[in-house]
Amino acid sequence: MIQLFEKGILEVGCNYWASHAGTAMWHEWNAESVRNDFAAIASQGITVVRVFPLWPDFQPLRKLVTAGGVFIEMGFGENPLPDTEAGHAGVDPVMMERFRIMANLAAEYNLRLVVGLLTGWMSGRLFVPPAFEGCNVLADAEAIRWEVRFVRYFVRSFCCHSAIGAWDLGNECNCLASKDMNSNKAWQWTNAIASAIRLEDVSRPVVSGMHSVKVDPNEVWNLADQGELTDVLTTHPYPLFTSHCSIAPFNRLPSTLHATAESCLYADVSKRPCFPEEAGSLGPMIASDERAGLNLQTALASAWAHDLGGFLWWCAFDQEHLHHAPYDWVALERELGLFRRDRSPKPTALAMGEFRKQIETLPFEKLPQRRIDGICLLTPEQDQWQAAFGAFLLSKQAGFDLKFAYSEEALPESDFYLMPAVTGTRSISRRRWQALLERIRNGASLFVTEASGMLQPFREVFGCRVDFRFMIPRELEFSFQDSGQKFRCSSPMTQKLLADGCEVLAAEADGSPVLTQTPCGKGQVFFLNCPIEQNCLNCENNYDELYRMVWARINHEPRLIVKKSRNIGVTEHRFANGHTVIVMVNYDETEGRAEIPANARCLLGRCSNGYAALPGNMMAVFEI
Repeated sequence: MIQLFEKGILEVGCNYWASHAGTAMWHEWNAESVRNDFAAIASQGITVVRVFPLWPDFQPLRKLVTAGGVFIEMGFGENPLPDTEAGHAGVDPVMMERFRIMANLAAEYNLRLVVGLLTGWMSGRLFVPPAFEGCNVLADAEAIRWEVRFVRYFVRSFCCHSAIGAWDLGNECNCLASKDMNSNKAWQWTNAIASAIRLEDVSRPVVSGMHSVKVDPNEVWNLADQGELTDVLTTHPYPLFTSHCSIAPFNRLPSTLHATAESCLYADVSKRPCFPEEAGSLGPMIASDERAGLNLQTALASAWAHDLGGFLWWCAFDQEHLHHAPYDWVALERELGLFRRDRSPKPTALAMGEFRKQIETLPFEKLPQRRIDGICLLTPEQDQWQAAFGAFLLSKQAGFDLKFAYSEEALPESDFYLMPAVTGTRSISRRRWQALLERIRNGASLFVTEASGMLQPFREVFGCRVDFRFMIPRELEFSFQDSGQKFRCSSPMTQKLLADGCEVLAAEADGSPVLTQTPCGKGQVFFLNCPIEQNCLNCENNYDELYRMVWARINHEPRLIVKKSRNIGVTEHRFANGHTVIVMVNYDETEGRAEIPANARCLLGRCSNGYAALPGNMMAVFEI
């Protein structure tokens, strides 16, 4: 199968509607405008463009009925479907020819297309063929029959075109129907469309195109199902529309880490590649053009360091001059482009071009996968995204790297496991808990932070007992026993612990343990009596010091870089020849510093006297 993205390389791209017409581009067709758009896009080093054959334009079906609404036949408006291959699929050949012209232009400018096949949802408006208005198009059998016919005909028509890079199920198809859906129906629909694509083209990957997919396999749209049925998953990491994210300026933490954290979560749990397919500030009412550019240059560096493969901005051109819905309805849809209406580049477009230039100066083509130090286990009944994002942020600040896994699946091999913000009475099944403890007894380390979870056995594992617990939230105040460094943390419950064999690393003023360490066979377990991952995203805090203390007490291979700033993320990438490349990303707008070894060779950035200095939102690359 042709891969959409090569390992170790980051392709930059954007989502595309024609600058002159937006979603009306297929009816208001202007090939010269598309040509000029693609020329502007390619000028900034963009290589991938996601495009959308709007569903009712390409399959304009209407039901022709008789008395009592009895169905007689499908038609194109008043006309019966023609006796052609396109007619049997309900597809308008005029629109297909226009798409072919666009694909030819893309090939001319060396742009690869990700095709969102069933685009029935776009920018806050439903676009559905008249025949299926008012029905659940993801569950209705007749609608799915025609969707499959459309997809098969479309893919068959373009499967040999050199510009096609991947087939996307469609734009955020999980928004097409919210009523009468469950995970079985979602699986059936996804399977039907993905299978229809593969019947006609097995050479290109099937891209999910979904957003807001969940870790829990019982959710309607979940990562396990998408990983089973598609080849590449996608995130649409807009802070405004993602919980726990619209809480900081766009070019500051945690906003700058959002796209990477969410995409890594999706990839790790689904066991499929994942990339940010739509990302953006959502316009000047959220962030200035300058801050949007700074965010993007940070996010691109981070995506590259974490091997996400690609990063696509929403979208190519501003659309403030358009009068039809959804642009008439939704203010934030009008000024989202990399380019202005006159095709002049904004700071975001310039950031893409500059990133490509920087990467091309490096003495290697592909970046090996980053070093992974531990597994973050997400558990039932918790807010899994909040726990994952908080843990990802704190581990970055503390100086180590995590991968994600779901606790109710087979346990990945690791020397270190983290269970953040454990919640509820179904925190983890007995069989999975016992399997994890067996790993610890054989020499691994475990760090658990608790929100309101129940783990059993508890005292035998953590060396402390619950004195009392009741479900009234409280503010904990505690400090390290050795240094006296103080912390405050909100907890959804009140719980007091009694030490019973553990070493108390941090305690409340009355001596109640908060952070503990206890031997477990050949391994060690750490327990924190508060969910810092639920707190760290929206308040000024020093919680990374707690992660750093635990990490320091674990017997692990030392990292090669000692960083002086909690806002700098560091990834290590080892080549087969024994050399290691260090990528440092400053996720905030203030300058940060990191101590580097004397034998480090600077490939990108600046260093002197054994230190690397990173201006705000910048990247540095070193070889050791």
